[in-house]
Amino acid sequence: MLALGLAACGGGNEADDLRQAESEAAEEAARDGKVECALAGSDTFERACTTEQIAGSEGRILVIRHPDGGFRRFDILTDGRGLAPADGFDETSISLLGDGMIEVSSGDDKYRLPARIKGQDTPATDVADQVAR
Repeated sequence: MLALGLAACGGGNEADDLRQAESEAAEEAARDGKVECALAGSDTFERACTTEQIAGSEGRILVIRHPDGGFRRFDILTDGRGLAPADGFDETSISLLGDGMIEVSSGDDKYRLPARIKGQDTPATDVADQVAR
């Protein structure tokens, strides 16, 4: 929140300042292992889910943990598709949000994650490297 307040005090364009502050807050949260999530069919996103990465013999898995103890596991794909449900139970889709972010919907849960977009001149941080440190 401090970043938002400081950005608003600058002499630049308020919308650009807000967008920059939100981007910096999202990057900081990703470094801390926190991501925005809207759970159980909610449309309200909160920076309440945590992430971890597990390396296995068949590749890497991203685990997103919910505040209530629930979790979802995703295979981290290297073919440009991003993520796929590791357990395969729920239909999962990925949408590009812009500013180097994606939204992953799996069942009734949604997550906003940093992502590398193929073909970008200055790629955003890779979800596998940034989110799950």
